[in-house]
Amino acid sequence: MSLGQQLRWRPRGRVQWSTVAVAVVVTLGIFMLAWSGMAAAQQNDLESRKTALEVQKLKLEVRNLKNPLSVWLVPALGVVAGVVAGVITFGSSAWVSRVTRHGGLDQSVHEKRLELYPGLVKTTETLALYFPSVPSVSQEECHAMGNAMREWYFGNGLILSDEARDAYFMLARALTLASLAEELRVPDFASDAEKISGKNVEEYRKELRFSLADLNEAFVEEWSFGDSASAGQEVAFEFRDFVFLQSLSSKLRTTLSKDLRSRRRPASE
Repeated sequence: MSLGQQLRWRPRGRVQWSTVAVAVVVTLGIFMLAWSGMAAAQQNDLESRKTALEVQKLKLEVRNLKNPLSVWLVPALGVVAGVVAGVITFGSSAWVSRVTRHGGLDQSVHEKRLELYPGLVKTTETLALYFPSVPSVSQEECHAMGNAMREWYFGNGLILSDEARDAYFMLARALTLASLAEELRVPDFASDAEKISGKNVEEYRKELRFSLADLNEAFVEEWSFGDSASAGQEVAFEFRDFVFLQSLSSKLRTTLSKDLRSRRRPASE
């Protein structure tokens, strides 16, 4: 190659390299501009979402301010629910404990009555309809019966129910009045035994115009021991004081048996 040709070729090479460099720079510039645009767009999107969330939060706060109940209602309901649950738990536990305690007490009282009530019944055996322990009920016998009842009461009277206690005091008061009477209208079992029976005593009560339901404190106080017989009612009035005392003792025994439930048929039968 001649010198002239070499001189003409070298300037062409320099021109090509400069063109490539310019192209690279332009490309990088375009890329940088594009990347900057994308970053700016992403930043704008994040800002927009943040702004939307803040607006939504603000709306909720404004709504709560318009309805003050919503601020404390849920916590208050939680507290109330906790208190109610605690009360129910405590109340149910106390109720179970109380029922258990009372059930045990009722059972022990019932067992004590089964043990001691027969002793009170025995004190009234002088007023038995059949095979009485004495030939006739006298003032002395009424006094002895009243003393026996008193001894039993001051040893065991706390176990009496209200109804049994009332029946006890009615009989005790009647025996006191009978022991102080000048005369008593009672049968002599040696000669009058055939006239004394459960059915006959019930008929005598009708003739004397009273029933077991009529027996109360006022009736006892109004009873006059030793009244003479009236025409047409000789038998009933001849035994009237015995019928009265025997009815009171029957009422007491019936009340005691109700306390013990001793006259009920067992559930298994």
